Amino acid sequence: MPLSVITERGIVVKKLFKLSTKIFTLVLLLAVVSTIMPSGLFTSSAQAATATRQAVVNTAYKYRGRPYVFGATGPRTFDCSGYVRYVFRQHGVYLPRTAAAQSRVGTTVSKSNLIAGDIVFFKNTYKAGISHVGIYVGNNRIIHAFPRKGVTVDSLSNAYLRAKYALSKRVLR
Repeated sequence: MPLSVITERGIVVKKLFKLSTKIFTLVLLLAVVSTIMPSGLFTSSAQAATATRQAVVNTAYKYRGRPYVFGATGPRTFDCSGYVRYVFRQHGVYLPRTAAAQSRVGTTVSKSNLIAGDIVFFKNTYKAGISHVGIYVGNNRIIHAFPRKGVTVDSLSNAYLRAKYALSKRVLR
């Protein structure tokens, strides 16, 4: 074989080797990234938000039936704001301690636009101003820690809650 053909083939082989090395490196990099990245990375933000909201609601239901104790922050007993704070903390959302302080966090949402995982506030329950809080779970219902009932689910149509409703906030995207 003439030297020029061997040289040309050598150049082609070197170029193919370089190209295959780059492709191999890229595939390896993608494999590593997909292994260490969160599994939901490639889902839409709307899907991720819905999953987070549902996870918050599921966590909230886990404590249903726990007793109400004024000032308690869980997990055995709760007051209303201690309960909301405890549930959201399980999902990396840190809220202030009291219902009044929690009402100053997040984006205000109208009652007609509530979605599961939003926080609902009530006024003038045991003191003037924002004094009670719960988590909206859908279908016009909230889960909250309530005196004499403990952690329970109630309808926002309940006469007492309807009369005391103040505002709602969204802290989850």
